[in-house]
Amino acid sequence: MISVCSLILLITLTISAQEVQRPAIWGIAKMTFLVSDVKVAHDYYGKFLGFDEAFTYSSELGKVISFKVNDRQFLEFVVDKDAKTKKRLVSVSFETENVEQMRQYLKSKGQSVPEKTSVDGAGNEVFVVVDPAGNPIEFIDLKANGLHRKSKGKFLSENRISKRIHHVGLFCKEVVDNDLFYAGILGFKELWRFPESHTEKVQMNYLQIPDCVENIEHYPAADVNFSHPCFLVEDMQETIYTLKERRGNNQLAKPMVAKGKRWLLNIKNEDGTKVEFTEAHTIR
Repeated sequence: MISVCSLILLITLTISAQEVQRPAIWGIAKMTFLVSDVKVAHDYYGKFLGFDEAFTYSSELGKVISFKVNDRQFLEFVVDKDAKTKKRLVSVSFETENVEQMRQYLKSKGQSVPEKTSVDGAGNEVFVVVDPAGNPIEFIDLKANGLHRKSKGKFLSENRISKRIHHVGLFCKEVVDNDLFYAGILGFKELWRFPESHTEKVQMNYLQIPDCVENIEHYPAADVNFSHPCFLVEDMQETIYTLKERRGNNQLAKPMVAKGKRWLLNIKNEDGTKVEFTEAHTIR
């Protein structure tokens, strides 16, 4: 006859065995935006920012144009002639090695997920969920036979203005402590906040992706098109000068010292989609 203690232990072990563990999240794989014209993509992200176009592939929204930042990070664009009047963020993609496990994990936490993962036009396993602010979040396993992985060592222009996406800014209506989705479910950790004191209501924060050094920025914005990539640069002055020399008809903005005491530069393409630059260190 099984004792009460043994029965409780058996039930506990059974429940634990059924729990789905969150797989590792290895960083920001890509951001995808709508762009009003293929020329805007080529002129702005190719000629002006210096990224090489690596390949194209098909998607439900149309042809995807992929620009390479480094061997694991990409900026991608889908042409939509009405992009200027739409929400332009198509998705931000976080890399994980087990997409199906991530899907099962999110489902176990009560999140709305697709019935199954899919394979995108580049040959990667993916699925998309929507965060509390309405941002499409894609989880992606960059497969060895997919276009992204197969481009390793190629399309790495010496003219690219940056070699890494440092963080992604994501639209939100309000910043909250211990965000249910990112902090509570995905395990993102608060890296920095403003104000820094936890006795004051948070106005902006940076949340570290749990298994790497990259992060997301939450800053309340009236503009749904606030979402943007932020590129890491070593020397902001050299970055500004390089962009000045290449600018053509593109507009530059004035650099500023942000609340975190780092130099920032924010510029926009002709659709109004933002690109940000930051140094790795505080002002000096």
